[in-house]
Amino acid sequence: MSADSEISVFTHHFGRPEPAVPPGDFFADKFDKSLWRMMYDEVGAGWYRNRFLYLFGAELPQLNPILEVWNGIMAADVERTVIGRNAYGALLVAESTTEEGTDAPIGLLDPWQGTYTKYEGLDFASLLSDWLPENQLPGFLDDAVYTAFRQSGGQLADHEVLAIQQPLSGGGTLELGNFQPEEVLAFHQRLAAGNAT
Repeated sequence: MSADSEISVFTHHFGRPEPAVPPGDFFADKFDKSLWRMMYDEVGAGWYRNRFLYLFGAELPQLNPILEVWNGIMAADVERTVIGRNAYGALLVAESTTEEGTDAPIGLLDPWQGTYTKYEGLDFASLLSDWLPENQLPGFLDDAVYTAFRQSGGQLADHEVLAIQQPLSGGGTLELGNFQPEEVLAFHQRLAAGNAT
């Protein structure tokens, strides 16, 4: 199976982005830029699943300051960049893209749990061919609350997430009443502060 047909699994599950945006420039090496361009040509960049997922867009590195508020749960001195997020504020983070290119390990920052997890074998290609299409990232694609929010007429601005108000560990629930729109950085600052106490 070619790399193109492996990546087409992503398109089969998620379709093309709607709306589409310019892709992020995540790599320094010319070869990696070329590989990424081939991947991007297949999957695109932008909003997927009724704006539940935002993947690979050029603006995503603007969310990198969020990683600083979670520095207590991440190893120091590692180059990281945000490459995706879901509507609840969970972030996909690539590490050491300058050195590793498209083989860069990808971690999941889960603000609800206050955790940052890397998985063996998770890089750009496997994210597109396996991890996202096969729903292997715990909780990342669970859009039940978001779907209820949209069905009730709710809309998020591009810079907002559907923010859990009372974390599950504090007795909060996965019901729509426990969520409201919040600016993404403010949301992460609030949850990171609560995680540190």
